[in-house]
Amino acid sequence: AASLKEQPRSLLLGPDGTPVLSRNLGMTITQRGNSQSSLNTAGAVNKFGLLSGDMDEGDSGFIKFKQTSEDVVSLAPSTADSIFLEDAYSLSLRSEIEADAHEFEAESWSVAVEQPYAKRQKKDVIKRQDVIYELMQTEMHHVRTLKIMLKVYSRAMREELQFPNAVINKLFPCVDELLEMHGQFLLQLKERRKESLEEGSDRNYIIQNIGDLLVKQFSGENGERMKEKYGVFCCGHNEAVSHYKDLLQSNKKFQNLIKKIGNCSIVRRLGVQECILLVTQRITKYPVLVERIIQNTEAGTRDYEELTQALSLIKDTITHVDAMVNECEKGQRLKEIMHKMELKSSGKCKNGLFFRKDDMGQRRLLLDGMLYWKAASGRLKDVLAVLLTDVLLLLQEKDQKYTFASVDSKPPVISLQKLIVREVANEEKAMFLISASLKGPEMYEIHTNSKEERNSWMAHIRRAVESCPDEEGGAFNEPEAERRLAEARAAKLKDFQERLNMKDDLIMQSLTEKHQIYLEMSEMNGFEDHSQGSRSRLLLRGDISENLQGEAILKSAVTEAENLQNLIFTHLGNASCQPEDGSGLPRRAETFEGSDSSPSISNKSGSFRKNSGGDQRQWDWRGPAVSSDVQLHDLLSDAEEGSQNSDGTRLDDSSGFQTTIESQV
Repeated sequence: AASLKEQPRSLLLGPDGTPVLSRNLGMTITQRGNSQSSLNTAGAVNKFGLLSGDMDEGDSGFIKFKQTSEDVVSLAPSTADSIFLEDAYSLSLRSEIEADAHEFEAESWSVAVEQPYAKRQKKDVIKRQDVIYELMQTEMHHVRTLKIMLKVYSRAMREELQFPNAVINKLFPCVDELLEMHGQFLLQLKERRKESLEEGSDRNYIIQNIGDLLVKQFSGENGERMKEKYGVFCCGHNEAVSHYKDLLQSNKKFQNLIKKIGNCSIVRRLGVQECILLVTQRITKYPVLVERIIQNTEAGTRDYEELTQALSLIKDTITHVDAMVNECEKGQRLKEIMHKMELKSSGKCKNGLFFRKDDMGQRRLLLDGMLYWKAASGRLKDVLAVLLTDVLLLLQEKDQKYTFASVDSKPPVISLQKLIVREVANEEKAMFLISASLKGPEMYEIHTNSKEERNSWMAHIRRAVESCPDEEGGAFNEPEAERRLAEARAAKLKDFQERLNMKDDLIMQSLTEKHQIYLEMSEMNGFEDHSQGSRSRLLLRGDISENLQGEAILKSAVTEAENLQNLIFTHLGNASCQPEDGSGLPRRAETFEGSDSSPSISNKSGSFRKNSGGDQRQWDWRGPAVSSDVQLHDLLSDAEEGSQNSDGTRLDDSSGFQTTIESQV
C-alpha cells in the first residue's frame, strides 16, 4: 500500500504538505471575544500573513524539512477505522486519497522524473518545474483536507449524531463549493501534466504553460465564486472554532466521535481546528508560489504575461476576502459594544434628539478605539470613540458597562453632518472636532496617544464626513422601526376610514330609497303639504306616546355612540378629531358624505355645520355636551306638533334628513 507522511497533531502542514513550526503559520487567528482583528493588518496580502521570510529554501527553491522514520505510517485499515471503512463509500474515499497521494508522493519534480532526464535540464528549468510541482502537490493536499472535512467529519456528524445541516454548515461553511472548485482545478493541473509527458514516458515531463490555468481559476464567474466562498469561510472562522469548542465541552457523543476520527489514519490526524485553519490560509499561499514561478520564467513569453495577470487576480481576490473579513469583524465588534451598553443609556444630540442603544444596530462600524476628551478644566477623560456611518459616539466605561460620556455638558453624540476636523496648534497628538450644527456650533478637543494615531483618526473621520447622508439628524430623527410602525398605523387608519365611508354610502342609499317610498305614499294618499317642516318629519312615525318611548331609547343610543366615539378617537389619536373649543366634544369625521346638498340644521343648544374642502369633507359637531339630547328633544317636539296637523303618514325631505340619521346612529 502507498504511504503518506504522518504528522503529529501539534504540527501544521506547510505549502508542500510537510510540517512547519507554529511561528511559520501564515495567518494569525485570535480567539472569539478578542477585540483585535482576527487577521494581521499590514496590507492587502500581508494581512493574511503570507510566508515571506521564514522559509528555508534549497537550490531548487523547494521548502525542505527533515523527515524521521516515525513520520511515516501506512494507510492500512486499523481497528479504529472500522466504523468509517466498512462501507463502499469509505473505501472509495480511501482509494481517492491514496491515488492522489501516490501521484505526488515524490518530494519534488527533480525526484519525480527519471534522474538522467532531470540532469539534462538547465538549472532555471529545474527550479521552475519544482515550483510548478509544488503548486500541484499543495493543491492536492488542499483538496484532501476539504474531502476530510466534507466526507469524513461532516458525514459522520450527520449520520452518527444526526446533526442538522445548520450545525454542520456553521462548522464547515461552503466546504462543498470549495471542494468542487479546487477539485476541478486539480484535475486541470493533472491534465496539463499528462499533456506535457515526453513521448514514450509516463514520468518525464516539462510543463511549458501554467499561467492560463491560474487566470481561468481566478477570473470570470469562477473568480467571483472564489471571492464569495472564501469570504464566507474566512468570516466564519472564529465562530466555527468557538462552536466546535462548545460542542466538544457540552456533547459527550460529539467528543467520542472526534476522538475516533482522530485515530483514523485516513485523516492524517488533522483535527477540525487544523482543517479550518489550513483552508483559511490556502488562498494566501498562491501569491508566493506564483511569484516564484514568475522569477524562473523568461520575461516576454506568453506564460510570463499570463502568470503576471494571474498574480494580479489572486491579490485582488485576497483583497476582496480581506475586506469581507474586516466588515465581519467590525460587525461583531459593534455587537460587543452594544452588548456592554447600559440598557436604558441614551445620549443627547445637538438638535435635542436622543441617540439610544438600538440606534447603533442600524449603522455600520467604521472605527473604534480609546481616545481622550479634554475638558475645559484641562483634565483628559478616557473615552471609547465609536465612529459610525453618520455619527461619532463618545462612551465611557463604568462597572464593565458603557454609557454616554459627559464632559462640560456637551453632547456625547456628534453628527458627522457638517463636521469640521482640524489639527491643534503646537499639539501633534490632538485634534479639534467642530460641529457646525444649525442648532449652534460645538467644539471638542480630542487627544490620542501618538501623532500617527491622530492622523489615522482624522483621515477616517474626514472620509466618513464625505460619505455622510445630507439630511442633518435625519438618520436618528425617527428610528426606522418607529417609522415603519407609524406608516403601518396610518395605512390601517386609512383602511378604517374607507370602510366606514363605504358603509355610509350604503346607509345613505337605503334611507334615500326609503324616503322616496314615503314620498310616493304621501302623494298617493293625497298629502299635499310639501313644506320643509312637514317633509322633515317623514321618518318619525306613530303617535305621541310611541315617540315619547322612542325618545328615551334614542337618547341612550346617542349617549353610547358619543362615548364610543370619544374612546376610539382618544386611543387612535386622530389629528382630525381634536376639539376646536371647550365644548368637550371632538370634531366628528364625516360619515354621511352623501348628503352634501343638505342644508345645515341649527337650534338654540348647538349646531351641525357641514364643511367641505376638496375630497376631505367633515361634519363639525359643535355645542355643549347635552346638545344631542336637546336636539333630539326639539326634533321629537316638532314631531308631536306635526301629528296634530295630519293623521296620514308623515314623510321627511332631504333638508332635515341628516339630523335624523345622526340621531338614529
